[in-house]
Amino acid sequence: MTAREAAPTLVKLAAAAASLALFLTAAPPARPAAPAPALSPLPGPEAHLPPLPAVSPRNANYTIEARLDPEAHTIEGTLVLDWRNTSATAFTAFPFHLYWNAFRNNLSSSARGEGLRTTRRPDRGFGYTHVRSVHLLGEEGEVDLTPSIRFLQPDDGNTDDRTLMEVTTPQAVPPGGGARFRVAWSSQVPYGDRGRAGWVHDFHFVAQWFPKIAGLWKGGFNAHQFHARPEFFSDFGVYDVRLTVPRDFVLGATGRLVGQTDGPEGTRVHHYMQEDVHDFAWTTSRRFREARGRFDDAGYPPVDIRLLVTPEHEHLAQRHIEATKIALRTYGTWTAPYPYPQITVVDTAWNSGAGGMEYPTLFTAGTFIWAPEVLRSPESVTIHEAGHQFIYGLVANNEFEEGWLDEGFNDYHEEKAKAWTLGPTGWGRRYFGLLDGRRGSRAGWPVVAPGVHIGRSGGDLEDLREHGQADVMARRGWEYRTGPSYSLNSYGKPALSLRTLEGLLGEETMVRVMRVYTRRFRFAHPTTDDFVAVVNEVTGKDWRWFFEQTWFSSDLLDYAVTAKSTPVRRARGFVDGGPGNPPAPASSPAPAPGEGPFDSEVLVERRGGVRMPVEVLVEFADGHQVREAWDGQYRWARFRYTRPARVARAVVDPEGKLALDVVPANNAWMADEPNVARRAAAKWAARWMFWLQHLLELHAVLG
Repeated sequence: MTAREAAPTLVKLAAAAASLALFLTAAPPARPAAPAPALSPLPGPEAHLPPLPAVSPRNANYTIEARLDPEAHTIEGTLVLDWRNTSATAFTAFPFHLYWNAFRNNLSSSARGEGLRTTRRPDRGFGYTHVRSVHLLGEEGEVDLTPSIRFLQPDDGNTDDRTLMEVTTPQAVPPGGGARFRVAWSSQVPYGDRGRAGWVHDFHFVAQWFPKIAGLWKGGFNAHQFHARPEFFSDFGVYDVRLTVPRDFVLGATGRLVGQTDGPEGTRVHHYMQEDVHDFAWTTSRRFREARGRFDDAGYPPVDIRLLVTPEHEHLAQRHIEATKIALRTYGTWTAPYPYPQITVVDTAWNSGAGGMEYPTLFTAGTFIWAPEVLRSPESVTIHEAGHQFIYGLVANNEFEEGWLDEGFNDYHEEKAKAWTLGPTGWGRRYFGLLDGRRGSRAGWPVVAPGVHIGRSGGDLEDLREHGQADVMARRGWEYRTGPSYSLNSYGKPALSLRTLEGLLGEETMVRVMRVYTRRFRFAHPTTDDFVAVVNEVTGKDWRWFFEQTWFSSDLLDYAVTAKSTPVRRARGFVDGGPGNPPAPASSPAPAPGEGPFDSEVLVERRGGVRMPVEVLVEFADGHQVREAWDGQYRWARFRYTRPARVARAVVDPEGKLALDVVPANNAWMADEPNVARRAAAKWAARWMFWLQHLLELHAVLG
């Protein structure tokens, strides 16, 4: 290419580079001052709330010893489970989850439903948990239960699935009784570019990794196979865990570090313990760097924050720590304070699929090396996963069957926490990299449009419009028709429904509902009906109708408004001629064009199946306002007015209380004002055309 030929391209490249630099260097919008939460986290005015339990039932207590070979990616482990029967049923059959058998081959139910969770090297994606032996320990000796092992497939009958194992005891364990099991097992850690656990390079994230007894729920064991979409469910207990890894590996885990001892062959044993949790996860890598923070706001128990971060993300460490503090502060105010003295944040390795997952006192975040603050990453993921310490970690609903009680509740609180403390999220896209949907994956150059922000739950409404009628929300996690339907009904729709409930109840009442719910069911396994009962109790009214239309229905909510104004009709024909006189010809003068009075009509329509009470704001051209209330039951309602001025604007749901409304664009009507409309259109068209021009230039240069 000659210099003459190259000149136009260089000019375009320079213009595109300048545009890109503007995107990348634009300052984020100023953060609004964060208002104090509506209710104090301190006791006193809220002393009437349910008391917080001091300890959990502690009916599933584990003592575990395990050794990782990071080169072979294998684990050898033994555990002793002290189990207590808190139900009213006697048991001789005891189910255990073996989650990593979902990766044993391509015939498991998870693999059949979603495809083997790996992409580049299918052979590395395989993993398993092999139980070598199970013994029942008692005062009179040991009973070998290994011959009784069998595999269960209660959900789909797939005999190739081995994610649920059962053993049988010679005598039944009665209500209030206990049993002690010793289990020895070996595991092959799967490659971790897709699943919630696994290895990438020397990074190992080890979760759902040991044979775990099924949780008790509604009088029996709640035992399901592993499916790709739903998450997990288990009982509370005390974990005493010793983990052996090479001495040069940094390790983080659930709970507090009790001690470390050097072992043979260059290994180190890390001893962790935690009471009153329902799971245990850990991670290790040579590359981890450590950063620390401390949450010590007045009125909250202090919490030590430990961040394990990869070297390329060290510059984002403080943002992870501050986002964790936001979650501890806001969730602790709106529900109940975090009770553990420590929390561990894990920045997962590049190409790992373990990002964005939650475990008691430990969670994984997710970010990318180029992370403009306006995009709220890593803040969003960090707040979300730290928030799960409260709803899932402390209030442990059944994620197999009612995932919306944790994911949806957490989405609701996450969006609220970000709006209060960080302000709006900026609009942006990433270019020149991969965005392949892996958990925690972010790639490419961040291109940000300054001054353009994303409203709360905008993407959720789009998903609700597209997928909302595919499934009823209240459905077991593996029974939804598609992946998008699962995500919508576990995350977006319940969050939008809680925002709608808050709009109808008011924020103070909604916070009180959450406080009663999370205190009453701390260290417990609440159900949907338990939450509905709390709403009814706090409000003193029956709100079942609300949940029947949202959680137990696939109908959509959509209200729309239109209006029109016409001059008051002048009399024509004959009018009353007075007492005793015949009708006289009408003689009303015609009003001047554009002058009143006017007959106005505002029409509000219910275009969806969901019925909600709704408000209507009517504004007239002379500044007068009228507010109407409609029960929203029939398909439409009409409001008529005779006033000197026309209707200038009509808005249904003017306060935005009905967050579930799938078409917000039809919630407002405005009279045709050419000058105003043209100015607004020109403003937005110019802004978007400017960005579009530069993006097209960038594409032309590098395409």
